[in-house]
Amino acid sequence: MGQFNKDNHAQLLSVIPGVKSYDERLNILDQWWGKISLIGKINSQNVAASILDEMQSTKDKFSALQIRLIQSLLDEHQLKRLADDKNTSQVAIDILIRNLFERTADVGFLATDDDIRAFLRNPKKQDAQQSIQNRLQEYVKKYSVYNEIVIFDTQGLVQTNLDTNNPITQSTDPLLAETLNTREDYVETFRYSDIYPAQKQSLIYSCAIRSSNEKNAEVIGVLCLFFRFENEMQRIYTDLLSPNSASIVTIIDEKNNVIASNNTENLALGSQLPSQTGSDFISYRAQPYLSTVTPTTGYQGFYGLNWSSHIITPLKEAFNQNKANQLSPDMLSELLASNLFSDELKDINRSTVLVRDDLNLVVLNGIIASARQYAVEFMPVLEAIKKIGEDITNVFTESINDLLSTVITSRLDDVSFRAALAVDIMDRNLYERANDCRWWALTTAFKQTLQKSRIESSELETITNILVYINDLYTVYTNLYIYDTQGTILAVSNPNQQSFINQKIGPQSGALEALKLNDSQKYTVSHFTPSPLYDNRHTYIYNASITNEQQTQVVGGIGVVFDSEPEFSAMLNDTLPKNSDGHVVSGCFGLYCQTNGLIISATEHSPQKVGQHLTLDKHYFELESGGQYSEIITFCDKRYSVGIAASKGYREYKTTGDYTNDVLAFIFTPI
Repeated sequence: MGQFNKDNHAQLLSVIPGVKSYDERLNILDQWWGKISLIGKINSQNVAASILDEMQSTKDKFSALQIRLIQSLLDEHQLKRLADDKNTSQVAIDILIRNLFERTADVGFLATDDDIRAFLRNPKKQDAQQSIQNRLQEYVKKYSVYNEIVIFDTQGLVQTNLDTNNPITQSTDPLLAETLNTREDYVETFRYSDIYPAQKQSLIYSCAIRSSNEKNAEVIGVLCLFFRFENEMQRIYTDLLSPNSASIVTIIDEKNNVIASNNTENLALGSQLPSQTGSDFISYRAQPYLSTVTPTTGYQGFYGLNWSSHIITPLKEAFNQNKANQLSPDMLSELLASNLFSDELKDINRSTVLVRDDLNLVVLNGIIASARQYAVEFMPVLEAIKKIGEDITNVFTESINDLLSTVITSRLDDVSFRAALAVDIMDRNLYERANDCRWWALTTAFKQTLQKSRIESSELETITNILVYINDLYTVYTNLYIYDTQGTILAVSNPNQQSFINQKIGPQSGALEALKLNDSQKYTVSHFTPSPLYDNRHTYIYNASITNEQQTQVVGGIGVVFDSEPEFSAMLNDTLPKNSDGHVVSGCFGLYCQTNGLIISATEHSPQKVGQHLTLDKHYFELESGGQYSEIITFCDKRYSVGIAASKGYREYKTTGDYTNDVLAFIFTPI
């Protein structure tokens, strides 16, 4: 964080209205005290000099406390603002990286699609173009994060592409040669490309297409997936920032070039920002800003292109805030003793009481001394000094209480924000699960095999190998399985669950409902319930029907068993507040719950576990879609600030009537 200097101090004092007001009031009282003391010296010759000295000493103590108080108030406000910006910045980059991690699996799997391989072997075959176009369109119907797919041969000639407004026939982009020669599973590229010239910059995931799944099989082409980068960033900005936010949030590359911005008028794409780590004060366009740069924490070892998020907030608008929650005196007293306040402010609060008591003693001694010396003219001075001391103490108390209310409001905003983030991460993740099962259901080998009246063991082995291959790429599943129209499992990806082969699927799996769907865009999801396919633990199973090649008849289905325990727990843990060592702050925990209170996931320190019902009043479970709420509550005999947010879906998932499953995220932080 940028260190305070005199300029920082003056700048902050000028833009934080509350602190500026307290400083001005204390200065006026200090000046008035000085004037009254002078009057006392001039007109009270009979009073012992020690009384005047003690009054001056007490005044000096208050003055020293004022300096400490104002500095601490500035520190606390700055820390709060930078913490808010750090949270926003971290979420922006990590949400993006989570999304892009899914793309790395997509491009690797789609490059092994047998229909694409068959097309590349004979692209001139009758109806081949129309057939492959239909397949690519089916893909983007489900994975709507892509706006273009291009398939090349090994010479850089386009064999087909999805966007009819992109009339490309060949490319000289060096990413093609890199993709053909790399030993990595894919190539990630972000820049202008002649493959999609209508875009100034493209985020491309490319992978070599081989003739088979064998590692050294012949390369027959290159697949390029174009991610809807700008579209996704706008969604992230909308979720993170209020409409009237003055902050400018950007994504920057390794050279500090802006590649995404929520405010291109003030911080355009291509702008280069000064090198920076952490948070600091910067000057931009001759105006002071608070600036925070946050690198990604990565996701499952994936860091993408090592981008960071950079947020700048105009100093003059950085401390505009909603009115703080008004707290009762008892609540303020209780919270003042909590870990919400710095030790410095707690010490100032204690010292204020001690100095006030000292002043009362000085005044009492002065009254006694004045009575002995018959110095009645000094009595009004003592009363005025006492009143000023009380006023100073009141300003101290008021400022500290206001700050505490602001801190509490910030804490409540923070837990609400984290709960919304947690449930958004869940929706984004499960969006991918709904896409996966529907796309895999279109696998030609599945269709051709299941439509046969008699299936050979070699064909079942082929299906099993495909399932194993998919599951190796998509590790968020513990098992993938194929079943026939009677709901009998024919093949599984998990070798430890082969005992389920030839068994009927239970009615809670969602399979029977999927077998009634003759629509490649539809899917079913089991209730969150214990399943023998998940060692009798609670989970979701996503299902899609498999049709014949003409897509006129359902011939079976596919089920994918989501590894809910570690995946949901990781999502929640990622949103809990962390200390400087990156560990979850002591006592914090998170929960996912259904609207009936059933706990879907709970982090390590939660007093209640998965499968139990959260013991809170029912009104906490009545939020509307996308709603947020926060409150200070007592839960399990401890005081917490709790944030609650209801799911609202992501893209087409849970927003188009495809699937209804209201989930709430709860984030608890101890007070």
